[in-house]
Amino acid sequence: LRPGGWEWPAALLWSLALLLGVEMLLRWGGFRYAHIPVSMRYVSTLARIGTEQTLHKRRFHIDYALDRTLLWKPVPNLGITNSEGFLGPEWRGGKGPLRRLIALGDSCTVAGEDPYPALLGRSLSGWEVWNAGVGSWSSFQGLQLLRTRLSSYRPDAVTVYFGWNDHWLAWAAPDKELSSLLDRQWRLLKLVERSRLLQALLKAANVLRAGGKPGPPDFAPYRVSEEDYEANLRGIVGAVRAAGGRPLLLTAPSALTPGHPTTISLCRTTRNFDDPARIAAVHAAYNERVRRASLQTGAVLVDLERHFAARPASEGFFTDGIHLTAKGHAAAAELIKRALLSQPDPSAPFGSTARGLQGGKY
Repeated sequence: LRPGGWEWPAALLWSLALLLGVEMLLRWGGFRYAHIPVSMRYVSTLARIGTEQTLHKRRFHIDYALDRTLLWKPVPNLGITNSEGFLGPEWRGGKGPLRRLIALGDSCTVAGEDPYPALLGRSLSGWEVWNAGVGSWSSFQGLQLLRTRLSSYRPDAVTVYFGWNDHWLAWAAPDKELSSLLDRQWRLLKLVERSRLLQALLKAANVLRAGGKPGPPDFAPYRVSEEDYEANLRGIVGAVRAAGGRPLLLTAPSALTPGHPTTISLCRTTRNFDDPARIAAVHAAYNERVRRASLQTGAVLVDLERHFAARPASEGFFTDGIHLTAKGHAAAAELIKRALLSQPDPSAPFGSTARGLQGGKY
C-alpha cells in the first residue's frame, strides 16, 4: 500500500467491528423488536380469524392460510371441505359426461345453511357444481384463483358473485398492490429477524416516522376501485371464455339502509366503510359496473339486486342485509338455473362463438 493507503481498510474494519459489537451487545441485553407492517397485519388477521360456517345445521370453522398470490386461502378441514379447502366435491382435472359449473365468489357464495351452489348441484341434471367461494375475498382474488387454478379444469360455466368486499376500505393498499407488497415485506422481515441491530434501526425509524407523521387521511381507498372492479370482471369473463366456458355475472343484492345494524357495525366497529349514508349509493355503483361489464362483453347478467329489490322485504331473503337466508339462496339458485338452461342448443359448447358470446339478462 502507498503511504497513507491503510486508512480506508482500517476504517472499514473498525466500522465492521463496531457494528458487530453493537449486534452482540443487543443480543446480550435480550433486545428484540418485531414490527409487522399494516398490510401484513391485515392479511394475518383475516387468516387467523378464518370463517364460521353452518352447513345442514352443522356449525364448523374454516381456517385460512396466507398466500402471496391469493392473499389468503382456505385450509382443508377433513370431513367438511375437499383437499383444497373448498366446500363440495374434490376438484379433479378430467371431465366425465357431466358439465362443470364453478361458483366463484365470497362469503355470499360459501356461507349459509344450504348455499346456492349446493342447491344447483342437486337440481341441475347433467351438471357438477363446484363451490369456489372464500369468505372476505374480492374480485381481484377471484380473478387470481381463476387464472392460476380454476381455468385448467375447463369449466363449462362460471358464476361470478362479488362486490361487497371490493368496496370495503383497504387497510394499507388496494388488493392489487398487496401481493407484491407482501412479498417484499416477507423478504425484509426474514432479514430483520436475523439481526438485532436491524431491529433496533427499524424501531428507531418507526419512532421517528410516528413522531412526524400527519394524521390519518380523510379518505382511505377501497380494496378494489370501481374501475378495477369492472376490469377484474372483464378479466374473469375473458379467462372463462379462454377456458371454453360461459361466464354469468351476478349483481350483489342488498337490504342495507343507513340505520341498519350491519351498516353501523361496518362503519363504527369494523371500520370497513366510511359513511353509513353513502353505503347504498356506493354499492349500487359497483352493481352498475357488473351490468356494464355484462353489456360490453356479452356475458349473461343474473341481476339478483333488481330481482330481490322488486320482492317484498317480508319474504326474508337476507340474514344481515348482505348474506342470504335459505330462501334467498333458493331464489338465487333458481335464477342462475334459468340462465344456464336458456341456451337454445343444449349440445353446443358454452365457449363457442355461436352460443358462448351471446349475452342475456335474468
